[in-house]
Formats: sequence, C-alpha cells, structure tokens
Amino acid sequence: MNGNKFSSADLHKSDVEAIDFGLAVLSPRWTSEILIDLSAGAKRTTHMLRDLPGISAKTLCQRLRRLCELQLVNRTTFPEVPPRVEYNLTAKGEELTYVLSALKVLGKELLTTSQNSGGRKRSLKDVRLEAKDVTAKEQTSKEEQEMGLKPEHTALITLEHEIPIHFLNGAHS
Repeated sequence: MNGNKFSSADLHKSDVEAIDFGLAVLSPRWTSEILIDLSAGAKRTTHMLRDLPGISAKTLCQRLRRLCELQLVNRTTFPEVPPRVEYNLTAKGEELTYVLSALKVLGKELLTTSQNSGGRKRSLKDVRLEAKDVTAKEQTSKEEQEMGLKPEHTALITLEHEIPIHFLNGAHS
C-alpha cells in the first residue's frame, strides 16, 4: 500500500505468530461487524442486536467479552436502575478500524481479480465452508503424521483459487 507508514521491509518470518494472532482475533463470525458498528460510537447491547440482524445475544456477549479482554472495546456500566451498560472502541480498537479498511480494499481487489480470471463468484459462506475443510485437513494431517502417514498418502482439500484462508475467514463486506 503506497503512502502507508509500513512496508514489506517491516515484515519478517518471526512476525508470523503475531500476524496470525491478529487475524485470529478478527476471524470469528461477527467480530468485524461488531467493530464496525462500534466505530459509529458507544452502543448498548440492545442497539447492537438491532443493528446486527442475525447475531444471537449469546454470540454478541461472547464477542464483546473477548474484545474487552483484548482491550479493543471498553465496557462502561452506569450506576442506574435498571443498570445500563455501553460499549465503545478503545484507542487500540479505533486503530483496528484502519486495518479493517485496508482489508476491505484488498478483499475487493482479490474478489475482482478472482472473478475476472474466470473464477465463479463465491459467497463468504462458501469460502468459510472451504476454510473449515482446510482447517479440518490441517488437524487431520497432524494426527496422520503421528500415525506415520506421509503427505502423499493423504488427499488434499484445496481452494479453487489461491487466496489466503486466514484473510478470508475474517473478511466481511
């Protein structure tokens, strides 16, 4: 990305663990949507449930709890009856919205490239299902290695297009 304060020279093999952790934070379903919703300002749980149709209260609470643990979201409880709780992005959470914006640009470019190269248009649901297949295969591979099987003895599950799975798991349009 031109004009960015980062360059490929800033990336090293030793950074993979940190990068994978950052992507893992964004990859659970609804996480990006919650961060985007909170980028508009502080919100109560009931407002987020209304703004994010399809998310369950349980999932929303789980995601918010994790984002609070990571200090990306702040939880404020007001001493009122009934109690009122609001969530808002921390400074770190606001910085993350720039990462989401960059992922949006990259995701759109990759989707366009994929479609222009004759690839079928795939929904995020399709990509997530394929990613689950690959994850299952990676887990099976470890078990197979422990049993002494070699990679050539196993069938590989691959994507139709070479697109990083971790990126696609967390990308939301």
